[in-house]
Amino acid sequence: MSEAADEGRSERLIAVRDSKDPEGPKLFFTVSAWRDFLDRIKAGKHELPEEMRGELDERFVL
Repeated sequence: MSEAADEGRSERLIAVRDSKDPEGPKLFFTVSAWRDFLDRIKAGKHELPEEMRGELDERFVL
């Protein structure tokens, strides 16, 4: 499972990490890049089970 958080910088960045490894590496996205990524998932352009696509609206939308 991954988690997303707003890092509170002047230019907003989204930090994504594996919730099972909180001290592990993080990926950082600009807000626009994160929204684009989510839109691509929802459109089926990345492999993700259909049942998980609906959950994106609840868990990862800014």
